Amino acid sequence: MPSLPTLMNAAQASHARGDFATAVKGYEAILARDPRNFDVAYLMAVALYQAGQLERAAKAFAAAAKLNPRRFEPHKDRGLVLMKLGRHAEAALSFESALKLSPRSPELLLNRGISLKNTGALDEAIACYRASLKLKPDFAEGYNNLANALGQLGQRDEALEAYAKARSLKPNYAEAYVNAAALLHETERFEEARALLEACLGHSPRHAGTLRMLAQCLLMLGRDEEALATAGRAVAVDGGDVDSLLVRGEILDSLTREAEAMEDYSRALAREPRNVQALLAQARLLSRQSRFDEAVALCDRAIAAEPGNARAYYRIGRALEGRREFPAALLSYDKAIELDADWLAPRLRRAAVLADNGQPEQALAAYDALVETYPDSIEARAGRADVLRDLKRLEEALAAYDETIARAPDKAPLYGTRGALKTEMGREADALADYAMGLSILAGGDDGAQATARDCTLLLSVDKIPAIYESEEELALTRQRVEDVLDDLATRYEGHPPLGDVQKQVSEQAVRYLTGFYMAYHQRNDRPAMAKLSFAAGKLLSLANWEPPTRRASGRIRIGIASQRLRDHNGANWAYNWFAQLPRDDYDFFTYAFEPGKDELAVKFSELGTHRPLTWSRGAPHEVVRQMRDDRLDYLMLTDVGMTAVSRFLSLHRIAPRQFTAWGHPVTTGSPEMDFYLSSDLMEPPDAQDHYTEQLVRMPNLALFLEEKEEPEKAATPDRAAFGLPEGRLLYGCLQSLFKYVPRYDEILPMIASEVPEALFVFLEGSPSYMTDVMKQRLARTFAQHGLDSERHVCFLPRQKPKDFDRLMQAMDVCIDSAGWSGGNTTLRNIRFGVPLATLEGAFMRGRHSSAMFRMIGAEEMIARTVPDYVALLVRFGREKAFRQHCSSLFGEGRGRLYRDHGFITAFDAFLKVNLAGA
Repeated sequence: MPSLPTLMNAAQASHARGDFATAVKGYEAILARDPRNFDVAYLMAVALYQAGQLERAAKAFAAAAKLNPRRFEPHKDRGLVLMKLGRHAEAALSFESALKLSPRSPELLLNRGISLKNTGALDEAIACYRASLKLKPDFAEGYNNLANALGQLGQRDEALEAYAKARSLKPNYAEAYVNAAALLHETERFEEARALLEACLGHSPRHAGTLRMLAQCLLMLGRDEEALATAGRAVAVDGGDVDSLLVRGEILDSLTREAEAMEDYSRALAREPRNVQALLAQARLLSRQSRFDEAVALCDRAIAAEPGNARAYYRIGRALEGRREFPAALLSYDKAIELDADWLAPRLRRAAVLADNGQPEQALAAYDALVETYPDSIEARAGRADVLRDLKRLEEALAAYDETIARAPDKAPLYGTRGALKTEMGREADALADYAMGLSILAGGDDGAQATARDCTLLLSVDKIPAIYESEEELALTRQRVEDVLDDLATRYEGHPPLGDVQKQVSEQAVRYLTGFYMAYHQRNDRPAMAKLSFAAGKLLSLANWEPPTRRASGRIRIGIASQRLRDHNGANWAYNWFAQLPRDDYDFFTYAFEPGKDELAVKFSELGTHRPLTWSRGAPHEVVRQMRDDRLDYLMLTDVGMTAVSRFLSLHRIAPRQFTAWGHPVTTGSPEMDFYLSSDLMEPPDAQDHYTEQLVRMPNLALFLEEKEEPEKAATPDRAAFGLPEGRLLYGCLQSLFKYVPRYDEILPMIASEVPEALFVFLEGSPSYMTDVMKQRLARTFAQHGLDSERHVCFLPRQKPKDFDRLMQAMDVCIDSAGWSGGNTTLRNIRFGVPLATLEGAFMRGRHSSAMFRMIGAEEMIARTVPDYVALLVRFGREKAFRQHCSSLFGEGRGRLYRDHGFITAFDAFLKVNLAGA
């Protein structure tokens, strides 16, 4: 048997050459014969630590400490091992034991402070750091760690002073430079951080941590290519270390070079498959690509690797939101909050999910709590204002936006949000001033961008116009101003050179507010104006030509259907059956929804095929366009161009080889990128092509496939009292949105009342309320001109929920279609409930919905072609109950002809296949 000295020499030799496993076996053999040998026990613990067997090393150091209670080294080294294991509370106790044996050790005080800091005991940690500096005033590491703790407490100025002291004591101390730069970065002092890091590289040009931090600062300064090159240097310096790969991946990610970013994340995971930061970075990227199932799987891996990681639960919550699994997302955010009670992000998302899913009161309570707890959070304050706006508490919402902007006057998007609210309140001039301010802030000191901001404000001025007018003269003046602005922009941007990067950022932000919605209600031929609007917007966006990829030789036709409101909404609900009734074996459908929430129809849309719920937040629009292009569509249908800014923005881009729209918003888009407008042959006048920049395609009948609903519930006796309506009056329902009523037709009502003295015209209040005020003033003036009192003949009821609206309609004796822009879904309700309706056939498709339906069911006698004929028809309805009953019976007998129009579906299918073959 070898002697103990021989065993010791052999074990130490193995230890010296790095063969730790053999050394440990040698030390164990010695301890088996001499179990109280402190030196051997300590050496074995060191060898286990060096071999990476941390749990065994921690136990071995504890055992060595028991063998010689007067030595501080085992306590110190056990503390270091426990720190590596993330057991910081135990580490602090080990360092405390070491300090009892060596109380004047600055290093032990430093390490105890680090352990305490990692447990959140910042005040105790700072006391340790200060004690170490009393013992060793030139202790650069002590100042660096003191600064870390001060920064975490929010004492940033003191922290920066401590970092500076560390650097003065140790000029090549890279960590003190990087940590100070990180603090400056956190407070958006990017230029100062950059200068500091450049100075550090003068001392340590190959320090990977410095290069990583510099890359992130350069990115925030807009120096994208330098940022990417610097991150590449970091990767080269450390041989592709995970931290450097992640930084470069995140920079590539931010530059929308997603394939390269994914490659870096994958390389990082190949090196460290359980690296939580890499898993979550890749999950974030997959979520943005709508690959939510894969993102959830990566988050699950991150949680398995680190069950207490709040970020993992937050990220899985975002992916679950993408899958529209909102209750599960809320549970994930709750778990993230449980794990990190001070972290604001999951609390914000939780409130946002509540707001987006029909729980505004709960969302408001959540935001109220956030504002109280985090009074400096701009996101919390802005979210609270958004919810107040959704609740129609508009004055409170405005006050909330005002306070938010007062706290963050340099946040450009806040002005756009407040501008949208002011538009809703009818304060168009104030709204435009907000948009102008936001765009100017975004333009910064760039003179060219400031000029672009002014032009964008002009473009938005054609959109920020009244929803309702006090007189026909006011409407005409507004329209002329719109035409003049569009003429000016179209002239000046003809041949305009491409815009610079900052100018493009300004323009993109502006166009994200642009709809053109209320222009259509002027009841003009909008083709020239919309063409100029699209031309100016396209020029301001400086869109590059994009050639769609060559179509596959064969395969099913790929159709995209996109809308911000891809749900039960007038802009899109008609479109579902267009596609659901097509022969499914011939088509692949891709649906793109830009608004959270789920109703029955939204679910049906999502089940048509591949569903992509996309985000339209800042920076996202071009990413959305790229994702849609990546689906290699054959057709793209935008259901409602002009109803939302999303649809307007998308209409300006070439996303598929063939693009079309239809009557979700029944006006031409004006965009050269929209190829077809699919419309109803019955709704279009003979000269209709003159109203469209697109090629007009006349589809048979109504161009609708309507599913006949169950027999409507009809009240045996209309319940007028439930709505506060008087008995003994002849009720004329004027139940359209108030902005459909233009002043030129106001005279129709007093002309009827002159012939039908018992007439009472029932309107619904506008939202917001200023619309009602304008309408009341107009009607009071018009009735007075006919010697009548509008208060006797006109009443306004609150806006109704759908079922109450149906009950109200059934209480009417007759309904009056809004002249110039007739009812669509409302007319279908009239027909379904058998409530007589008179319509004045308009000059444009949007004024001919009702007349087309009446022709299809054989009820032409309810169509008027001139205003005098319309008045006479409505007077007849008022005077002749038998005529009302006759017209009601026509609805009952003929309404079945409106439904399940397979002829239209056959024509639509043929259109898609013929145009594809001919391309």
